[in-house]
Amino acid sequence: MPFHRPRLGDATFPGRFFHPRPAEPPPNPESTPVESSAPAARQADLLYLADIEPCPLDWLWQDRLAAGTLSMLSGNPGSGKTWLALAIAAALSRGHVPDCTDPAPGSDEPCTILYASTHNAAPELIRPRFAALNGDPARLALLRGIFSAGSAQPAALNLRDLPILEDALQRTHARLLIIDPLHSYLWANDSHRAGHAARAFDNLARLADKHRCCILLVRHLRKRGRGSTPIELSAAVRTEFLAGSSPDAPAFPALVQIKSNLGPLAPSLGYTIDPTGAFSWTGPSNLTPEDVQADRPIGAGLPRRKQAADWLRQHLHDGPLTQGAIEAAAHRDAVCMITIRRAKGDLGILSTKSTLNGCWYWSLPQTGGAKK
Repeated sequence: MPFHRPRLGDATFPGRFFHPRPAEPPPNPESTPVESSAPAARQADLLYLADIEPCPLDWLWQDRLAAGTLSMLSGNPGSGKTWLALAIAAALSRGHVPDCTDPAPGSDEPCTILYASTHNAAPELIRPRFAALNGDPARLALLRGIFSAGSAQPAALNLRDLPILEDALQRTHARLLIIDPLHSYLWANDSHRAGHAARAFDNLARLADKHRCCILLVRHLRKRGRGSTPIELSAAVRTEFLAGSSPDAPAFPALVQIKSNLGPLAPSLGYTIDPTGAFSWTGPSNLTPEDVQADRPIGAGLPRRKQAADWLRQHLHDGPLTQGAIEAAAHRDAVCMITIRRAKGDLGILSTKSTLNGCWYWSLPQTGGAKK
């Protein structure tokens, strides 16, 4: 008798391998459960863009600092970051534009600034500097820490103490909060764990938006152009600045904007701190982020630009020369004028005219712009 292999569905197939599914009755509409009208414990927060009214940016400093945002100022020790922060604060306390000595037409009303600093002594450093900058001391409030009833000294403050920061903003109505330096207000593990740092910066951004203030974080650089905090900070801020100078012209520092999510990058602004410690703005600067971030003198890896800078120094060492003479000498020595002009900005070469219709003279900064 031939062997018959059982197939799925045969009556002879063992029951333990085949369990036919019983036919399901059609659904009864009357027995279908109705959705509960009670609100869910958790649900999505939705808002259509059509329901949002557009709101223009509220600038504290046009193209640089905006209310409701985070901003960052970075620089090497000794680059003048605290001077810059106080110069901005002093101008805003008077309703001035920070890089001008007089109020600009249509400038804002004076505003209050909240300044958190652990490294700078108020009587010896902050008060004299703020006075030298002509700031209004009644509009600068120092955030010294957390005061508890029964304690003689305030406890240290960090970025996780959001209720304390919010309390200070509510009491002062400050439009600018300066945290100087940032690393003093980070927990030890915040600066090494991206998740902790990202949450701290996100919370700060929400705080700035809620109170319609700008929070300016002052940060030390570990190396030229390299920060001591994770990249989440650069992602969290809306505008970012570098303070420093070109290694080839250290006497001409500038405030250089390297990031803006709010509009075009603002021009670089020169500043100076004289031997007596007095700060002043010096006007537009040609410095770029690459110049300030350079580890070595100009031309490191760019020999033509380095050669052009050395060539210019040599030719202008004895005094000013006309632009025509420089162009002729560059043609004779086979030095590209485009590179010469870039090196001119790096060195802070001055261009002046002897008369209204006269020719342009180039001179090194220390020699002045007068005709020889």
